[in-house]
Amino acid sequence: MIFPFLEKFKMFRGKVAIITGSAQGLGKAYAKSLLERESKVCICDVNKAVLEKTYTEFKSEYGENVIFQTCDVTRTQQLEELFKKTRDAFGKIDIVVNNAGIVDEKDWEKCIDVNLNGVIRGTLLGLEYLRKDKGGNGGVIVNIASLAGVYPVNYGPAYAASKHGVIGYTRSWATHPEVINNGVRLVCLCPAFVDTDMLNVEEEKVVGSELSQDFIKILDIMSIEEVIPVFVKAIAEEDNNGSVFSIRKTGAEILSFPEIK
Repeated sequence: MIFPFLEKFKMFRGKVAIITGSAQGLGKAYAKSLLERESKVCICDVNKAVLEKTYTEFKSEYGENVIFQTCDVTRTQQLEELFKKTRDAFGKIDIVVNNAGIVDEKDWEKCIDVNLNGVIRGTLLGLEYLRKDKGGNGGVIVNIASLAGVYPVNYGPAYAASKHGVIGYTRSWATHPEVINNGVRLVCLCPAFVDTDMLNVEEEKVVGSELSQDFIKILDIMSIEEVIPVFVKAIAEEDNNGSVFSIRKTGAEILSFPEIK
């Protein structure tokens, strides 16, 4: 189990982060948690109107420590522009949070493209900018999966497949010697149900909306505030490369996986 963590603001001061899907919900909360700790953050989202509203809100409180960029994670060029803009504005990148995600079983190809391919694109760019042999200073890549990446989800097979993929992709890169030897860590967060707009998915975008209620009864619904301490801890601790954090109403833990023997 994860023990209580004494936050150290100093280690976040001046760090530069990119967070995809950060106009609202958990992404917005991730950004706020870093800005509160005096990090510099580029927020980005495909929803331009909501993104600009969030930027205005953050700008009034955190000033020059926040910038924004509209970005669709299914478009490689837009992601490349996002990373370039962030480094040009702040001089470096230390933290990459691949958070953008959707639920859409009807358009399952889009679901995979956003949730998995978007994470892959963001991770590859993160490695390019963070690796010491590529001119970076090292850092951490946080990929947001879900407990749907751990368990079967009968009402969201494509969503579950995308999140299983995020976990496998993150853990695989975390073992690569070129990553380890160049100061980069990769970790994965797997929240259960969180009280955000993601819960209000249209019926046609899942395969039997009533089936989700069975999962909610087991896992319950968390507040955003219950997820943030685990997010902060995952970034702050430097000995957790490859870790996958399960986050439930009942608590958080680092998951164990079979080893190759």
